[in-house]
Amino acid sequence: MGDIAQDAVQFRIGDLVFVRKGKHAGARFVVVGVAGASRVFIADGRHYSAAKPKKKNTLHLQKTRINLEDVAERVAGGKPLDNGWLAKELSEVEKGNTSCGLQGG
Repeated sequence: MGDIAQDAVQFRIGDLVFVRKGKHAGARFVVVGVAGASRVFIADGRHYSAAKPKKKNTLHLQKTRINLEDVAERVAGGKPLDNGWLAKELSEVEKGNTSCGLQGG
């Protein structure tokens, strides 16, 4: 009890998430891929690169209302995600800069 029913939470590419369990608990990451209903690929450009993202159980993640549209567009367009660029996007979100292609929801 107390947890949101996992069926109700849908992760999309570009979603900003917090890791709730594991080595990087409390860290922010971006969803860069979806592998079924209960697994997603996350990256931040520092701990996990965009080329080799971490496969994570969605039960161990806390979804935010923020979606980085720039990330979603790059992935959808087949453009590679640069680790420096991805780390910068996350840094801009932490600073509260909303000009980096954010979508709230």
